Amino acid sequence: MIPNIIGVLGGPQVFGVPAARIDLLEEVERGLPRQAYEAISDALELTPLEEDRLLQVSTRTRARWKKQARLDPATSDRVVRLARILAMAVLVLESRANAVAWLREPSDALGGRSPLAAMASDPGTEKVSNMLYQMEYGIYA
Repeated sequence: MIPNIIGVLGGPQVFGVPAARIDLLEEVERGLPRQAYEAISDALELTPLEEDRLLQVSTRTRARWKKQARLDPATSDRVVRLARILAMAVLVLESRANAVAWLREPSDALGGRSPLAAMASDPGTEKVSNMLYQMEYGIYA
């Protein structure tokens, strides 16, 4: 299972080079293009409040991004975290619509939180990732 993280982040249109030539580590370290954030936000249909919580930024910070070409490395890392899980969910659930619906559905395995809400932290993201692997390999999740 190889998730298409670059595609979820906007692919070559956002990064300006073919997907195979994009070094995600290097991109995160120098800061993702702002359009990558916009692509993941649109794909997940995030509300401003969800963006604030998941990316750990304020509304004012997000407003300043409109003037910047790139995000800071810490925010870029959080954006990639969201993209990785969405890409995995699309693979497992076979469509973006199914993936987004699943990410928004409360889960008993997450104490009644949705997978999307759990993704505000790295341990929560790991738990969601494990749930997707369990689903992919037929283990009850």
